[in-house]
Amino acid sequence: MFGVASACFRPALRASWRQMTALALLTGILGAIALAALAGARRTDTAYDRYLTAINASDVFVNVPGALPGMPATRPITLISSLPGVIAHATYIGVNGYPLVHGKPDYSFETDSVSASLDGEYFSQDRATVLAGALPPAGSADTVVLTPAIARMFGTHVGGTVQYQFSQRNDQGQLVGKRFTRSYRVAAIAEIPPSLVDQSDQTEGTVLPPGATRKLLAEYYYAWIGLRLADGTAGIPRLQRQLTRLASSLEQQVKQETGQKLNDLYFSVNRTDVIRNQVRQAIAPEVIALTAFGAIAGAAMLVLAGQGLAQLVSRRAPDIAVLKALGATRGQAALTAGLPGVISVLGGIVL
Repeated sequence: MFGVASACFRPALRASWRQMTALALLTGILGAIALAALAGARRTDTAYDRYLTAINASDVFVNVPGALPGMPATRPITLISSLPGVIAHATYIGVNGYPLVHGKPDYSFETDSVSASLDGEYFSQDRATVLAGALPPAGSADTVVLTPAIARMFGTHVGGTVQYQFSQRNDQGQLVGKRFTRSYRVAAIAEIPPSLVDQSDQTEGTVLPPGATRKLLAEYYYAWIGLRLADGTAGIPRLQRQLTRLASSLEQQVKQETGQKLNDLYFSVNRTDVIRNQVRQAIAPEVIALTAFGAIAGAAMLVLAGQGLAQLVSRRAPDIAVLKALGATRGQAALTAGLPGVISVLGGIVL
């Protein structure tokens, strides 16, 4: 009986091979499109969170407006980094430096940002995204990382040399001492976090590794401390209350030790969750569009493949009565009629 079914199946297969091939191609192509679109939607939806994890992103940034009278410049940084709920920190300081372009300092606010990493900011936490070259070792004292716009301004590339002019400020923010020039080798061209923002918000500037920063502490101007909190961004309100109490305590300490009265010392907070929400909102339409496209492609595959299977089965329906008359069982007859469709679907899955 199996020989009867097999003998009937071979001619049926030869008669249906064109339709089987078309059905396999249709299933494979539409299925691939649907899977690619849905996978792309999922990949896009999780891209920003994966980026934040990859760069070891801070939950919040706290500003130290400058050196406090009678106190080491890094003392407020140490106190803020030691607050309860802080599990990791990294700091960059602003120094009084200007790029020397064709031998003259460029004072444009768009290009004069020199962020000197104090303890790993942009290197171990909030890591810069390297576009060319490689981030220098933390201890390097003669290298620099440039953003693309600054590299274009200098007309340089990885391995090139750039110069900056530095000056020192006193506790009142006044320039003191002679200006001096330092040369650095460009180790990398990179984007500074948060990277995935509108072009008008993109950070451009220069990043110095901690080794170079240690030689410029006298040029300290301000600091931003990136903090990772035990409660994530949910811990920001608690942090703000702690900063208010710390500012009040430091005001009293400065007054007792130096007799100077600070004018409303305040540690401002830059909430990274605001930017993150903006980025996620910008990504959402792409995720929705890809999901919808994948669903439409999948639905089209099911409809067209269903129609193709129905035609294959209907064409083999008359053979079922013949097979039964020749002694084939009901299962063998059904297998003979339906096997071309099964082969087509399996072929489509493989594709």
